[in-house]
Amino acid sequence: MDHKVKNFKYILIAFTFLLAIFGIIMVKEASGIWAEYIYQDKNYFFKRQLIFVSLGVFAFLIGYYISPFFLYKFSNIFLLISILLLGLVLIPGVGIVRNGSRSWFGVGGFGIQPSEIFKISLLIWTAKYFYKNYQKTEKLMTLVLPLIVVGIGFFLIMMEPDFGTALVTLMAFIMMVFITKMKMRYFVIMGSALVFGFSLLILSAPYRFTRIISFLDPFKDPLGSGFQMIQSLYSIGPSGIAGIGFGNSIQKNFYLPEPQTDFIFAIIVEEFGLIGGIIILICYGLLFYYGYKYALSFNTFSCFLKVGLLNVIMMQTLINLCVVVGLLPVTGITLPLISYGGSSLVITLFSLGIIAQKGDYDEIYTISKQHSRTHLSLFRNR
Repeated sequence: MDHKVKNFKYILIAFTFLLAIFGIIMVKEASGIWAEYIYQDKNYFFKRQLIFVSLGVFAFLIGYYISPFFLYKFSNIFLLISILLLGLVLIPGVGIVRNGSRSWFGVGGFGIQPSEIFKISLLIWTAKYFYKNYQKTEKLMTLVLPLIVVGIGFFLIMMEPDFGTALVTLMAFIMMVFITKMKMRYFVIMGSALVFGFSLLILSAPYRFTRIISFLDPFKDPLGSGFQMIQSLYSIGPSGIAGIGFGNSIQKNFYLPEPQTDFIFAIIVEEFGLIGGIIILICYGLLFYYGYKYALSFNTFSCFLKVGLLNVIMMQTLINLCVVVGLLPVTGITLPLISYGGSSLVITLFSLGIIAQKGDYDEIYTISKQHSRTHLSLFRNR
């Protein structure tokens, strides 16, 4: 690996931890009043975020040093375990209900979302599948098995229900298919099927339909379904070029519900203004730019995996930002690295560790039963 490519990795790591550190600061700033009111401890969310980031750093190091061959070899097992967890969380008494969704396991006062584990397990398995079948990916039949696997996961996540995570998982999979040899007409077919399917899902659940109506006209129900969107726009609207100053947010004072989670970007813009918002966007943009540059310097399995993981993080970022500024209905998706979060933050840092993975080569053992021989393939980075 040449020096220029290594620089891509170091820039990626730098922006990863820059955003995570800024996230700690903003969680403390945005959550103090809510934490004091609910838990009588203004640093409640701040202290937990420190724990989550610490666990995330550990997860990042695991992802950074783990062997690509280990991920490749055990991808089927990871996928099966994650699907099993998605099923278990739906059982009353096993899964915990939060905000109307049974999507959590409670472990010692903390919550673990199996859907986050499924996302990364699916991408590891899909990267292996597309690597092994790359020459066949121009045929539609090659997509049958991955679509079945994605469909099972999507169905189980929707049963929780968690529409936002299900959407991100599906979109990340489709974006990974783009780097195969699949013909464009098949994407048109899949896209049409998805639009039709999502329309049915929205119409079949009254609360989803209500969110769409609130998105189109939040002032139609300003104290109900449109309240969160309106308060987010009130945060951003009057902020001006430089904002009202760090620590001076008005909307965090019980106007914007749980401002440390989905809508933390609204607080950032309120306090730091248009300039602060643009700086955050630039940081994310550079993280993704150098992340993709680094990922595409690899061959085969690692390239598929790194690109897939970046797709997930980028999709979450774009959806969250679009929700905050009123371009999409509320989904419940947090802002990666900055929002308060447990399993989502840890999994994001683990994913970024894999993307920045150490090592100058991929060692993937391909077992071929053709002619009863075992072949060893060693793919070095470009």
